[in-house]
Amino acid sequence: MKIGVTTSVFVNYFIPEIISIISKEGFDGIDIWGGRPHIYRNDYNLKELQTIKQRLEENNLEVSSFMPAFFRYPHSLSNPNPIIRKDSIDYMYKCADNAAILGAKILLVVPGRSIYGQKHEEAFNLLIDSINNICEYCEQYDFKLGIEPANQAVTDLVVTYKDALKVIRQINHPSMGVVLDTGHMYLNHENLVGAIENLGSLLLQFHVNDNDGKQQQNLIPGDGSFDFSGFIQNLNRVGYSDFLSIELGWQYTLEPVTAIQEAHHRFRKIMEIKI
Repeated sequence: MKIGVTTSVFVNYFIPEIISIISKEGFDGIDIWGGRPHIYRNDYNLKELQTIKQRLEENNLEVSSFMPAFFRYPHSLSNPNPIIRKDSIDYMYKCADNAAILGAKILLVVPGRSIYGQKHEEAFNLLIDSINNICEYCEQYDFKLGIEPANQAVTDLVVTYKDALKVIRQINHPSMGVVLDTGHMYLNHENLVGAIENLGSLLLQFHVNDNDGKQQQNLIPGDGSFDFSGFIQNLNRVGYSDFLSIELGWQYTLEPVTAIQEAHHRFRKIMEIKI
């Protein structure tokens, strides 16, 4: 298994500085956030993106995923307003272009939630239509599209891994898979072993973070009550070998380097791998 970290905790840093820090700390990969001041829409031209990719290669960092900025942002793939939905789909197209240039293995698909007064069925069908469009656009690229289930405070459309499977089976596109998050699964009381076994090759990646089992906190592993030792044992049992990407919350953004250092140290210790 490889350990990565998401750049979203470095909200006050530009990407080049983040790459140097993450590489120095010994991570295997990086999950690049698609919001400002990171890689948002047209903020970087082709030459600048190619320079960033070169820097990633020089620092031996794989781009495990590209993470579009949807949470509490003005994007929604299920919004009934056609202008908002089209803009959101166009944003995903640009994310796909940027992800491809940077060599990302996965482009994350964030489901979002229905708007007040909108019927659940309508929102779900609009989400399916949006993802269909994104899949067709991304056929020119060789990365996977990973849909991430989330807890009920974040989405009412794709909450569990079974919901994600429903989306994948309805769309039936070979590029689709699932990205799971330990924090969301813990809040949803999901069966981790069942999810891993039922997803099989559709399981693309894990985001790892902790919480108290009551609310989303994106804590450093060990600061909540999630059983990470059991989690690693189960992954070893099924032979999981892809990325575990540490995704920390807003409370760490003032001192992100210290936070990722501690998270990395704890996680390596859990995995019994020397730093």
